[in-house]
Amino acid sequence: MAQAWEVPGLTARARFREAAGRVILTRWAEMMSHREGTEAGDDIECLHAMRVSSRRLRAAMDAFAGAFPERSFRRHLRRVKEVADTLGAARDLDVAIAGLLREHAAAPAEERPGLEGLIARYRQERAGEGPRIRALFARMDEEGAEERFVEWVERHTGVAMRRLRPRSPEEER
Repeated sequence: MAQAWEVPGLTARARFREAAGRVILTRWAEMMSHREGTEAGDDIECLHAMRVSSRRLRAAMDAFAGAFPERSFRRHLRRVKEVADTLGAARDLDVAIAGLLREHAAAPAEERPGLEGLIARYRQERAGEGPRIRALFARMDEEGAEERFVEWVERHTGVAMRRLRPRSPEEER
């Protein structure tokens, strides 16, 4: 599983709103760092890492909901849930295909054609998820969702993304 990014500047003395900004902006950057690989669709681990990151972001948003106005909070949380749900459909198929491939390798010859048919069907369904994922990101770009999300967090917490500079565990090394 993808390692969670360390939250820059988070201390035990941080005020609630500051902690909210630091954690949520870091989790957002962590999630979006996997976008390119997820869109490309070449490596199922990129999608998995993005989905895990989206779930971390959702948990952080739930924990810090009190730092934001309820109405705008619900709108932004819905977007994060939409990302997680869209990725989840593809991830579920990736997991199913991987499991069926393991079963196929160990299955008796007479059971393999049935497994092959199911694998082919799931692969076809999975191929249909790629355009849905790319459409979601295209719509987010069109709506300026990333800029709006970051600006919303910054406005309500006083933490600026450009000064935060969250970095992945790989960049830390």
